[in-house]
Amino acid sequence: MDKTCPHCGAALPGEASFCPHCGESLHRRRNARMPRRVPARLLRALALLCLAVLLSAAAFFYLSPKVYEEAGEVSYTDADGTYQLVSNVSTDRFYPMPEIAQDAGEQESYRFPLRLYISHRDSGADASGIFLQKASDWSLEVYQPADSAWPVKASEPQATDAFSGTALVSYIDFSRESKGPIELVWTLHMNNRDTIRIRSALTVTPIHTYRYDSQNADLTDSRALQSLIDQLARETNHKDVVAIELPAVTYDAPLILHSRSFSLTGTETEGRRTTFTAGIQMRAQADDRDWISDFTGIDFAGDGTGVGISAANRVRTTDCRFFNWKTALLSYGDTWVNTMDCLFEGNGTGLYYNSDGGSHSDTRFTGNTFRSNGTAVLLENVSGGVRMDFTDCRFEGNGTDIDNRCQQPVDISHAIFQ
Repeated sequence: MDKTCPHCGAALPGEASFCPHCGESLHRRRNARMPRRVPARLLRALALLCLAVLLSAAAFFYLSPKVYEEAGEVSYTDADGTYQLVSNVSTDRFYPMPEIAQDAGEQESYRFPLRLYISHRDSGADASGIFLQKASDWSLEVYQPADSAWPVKASEPQATDAFSGTALVSYIDFSRESKGPIELVWTLHMNNRDTIRIRSALTVTPIHTYRYDSQNADLTDSRALQSLIDQLARETNHKDVVAIELPAVTYDAPLILHSRSFSLTGTETEGRRTTFTAGIQMRAQADDRDWISDFTGIDFAGDGTGVGISAANRVRTTDCRFFNWKTALLSYGDTWVNTMDCLFEGNGTGLYYNSDGGSHSDTRFTGNTFRSNGTAVLLENVSGGVRMDFTDCRFEGNGTDIDNRCQQPVDISHAIFQ
């Protein structure tokens, strides 16, 4: 098609840029616009506004409350440094336990202390005191199924010196009927409105209880009892409970307990109680640190020599009587013993501690009577700085009531000295 001028309609050459007839340009012109200048004052205002928005966002991020939540351990940093918060049931302040396993036999309930440790991250030094001043409140909460037959209970957390180096301790009560899943959660609300939560999962494993008495076992003398002990040591799982009710007879040879814990309960018939005249020896195993043997209602009658109970494993004595031993109850090696509501009379030494380890979940030495002993309580070495509670103990006519050679913390504020 021939090219024509849009202004006059005349025919145009193909390469024409203007019409040779009317002289008009064949290209459309656009009017150039002068650029608008933004006032410098407005630019400065916009820059200040952007800076204010950025500073406000940063302040909101750094100053708004934060939630720190982990399993077993939390690291928390403030203007004074970084802190390590650890939850466990151990004497090791730096060992976090996101999972806690407990066995439960047929007792009505069981108890263990859940501990919270707070340390300076860099130095490892105990930071309990300074850190708790930064907190407005704290609690230990239990999360568990609503239909649990035996709900787990937690005592109010306390700052206590009963367990060396701990910031807070809560006692956890449970039974074999405590249904899982169970979670124990430390919660600390800080003064700056931060929240710290440390979670530990609790698993309760029911264990079997083997019960023996004169009806289903030969318990007539020392030889028969030792034979049963040896058999049970071989044939039972060390996590199971072995409970033996002893007849009111006298065992005149040393009883040796080994390979597992045992629960021995004495009986009384016509004024005679179950009696050991040659004592009980508890021999340590490499993996038995958490085993606890219970002795209840038993007499230990010596001849002025020897040891009534020689414990290289954990033991708890209740309502037992110790007469005329060189040492009535000896804790040695790497272990912990407890004695409650017992009588120590006429012994060279009543309770003798010479151990430098062991787990000390129970600090009670309550309700005992120490009468006419050369030394009622001798503390040569005791593991940790746990405070030993002698509430309601009675000290009568002893040569020395308490020989505290290792300067162990003791609570005698509610003991009686005569």
